Amino acid sequence: MLKVRFLKFEYTGESKRKEEHNIAYSLLDDLLKENGINEYEIVKNENGKPFLKDNSLFFSISHTNGFCAVCINDTPVGIDCEKIDSSFQTKVEKLSRRYFCKNEIELLEKNNFDVLSFFKIWTAKEAIIKKFGYNASYIEKIDTTKEKTDFFIEGDYIITISK
Repeated sequence: MLKVRFLKFEYTGESKRKEEHNIAYSLLDDLLKENGINEYEIVKNENGKPFLKDNSLFFSISHTNGFCAVCINDTPVGIDCEKIDSSFQTKVEKLSRRYFCKNEIELLEKNNFDVLSFFKIWTAKEAIIKKFGYNASYIEKIDTTKEKTDFFIEGDYIITISK
């Protein structure tokens, strides 16, 4: 039942994070309405994960650098998106060794710590965190080589879904 929507946009001048947030929730609203849910209330769990009150659908949102991604599903789901920035190459190995587990670092070593491989793992970690409603401190504990995630590329953005 997984349904995904995303949108690349130009900022209009208000706070970037606020604008991304508003667009993401507008996409969610459209997606819910397309699936027959016109009235709903969003509440948060103890870790701050938003969910639909009194509804069996799950959702996740992500936004970054002029891009928003949203998904709904009938089982827990997490989504993350990031802009693939090649200038990030200088940080890949250092961040990987700080936040990634042994299996993930070995995978990156095989790929010469390339930027795309880094973002595949990073967005998978974020999507898994969102799926389970963990807080960011779990990022180091997640081994993405043992989790099922799907990713796709849209222009210079990567979108990863954990379902």
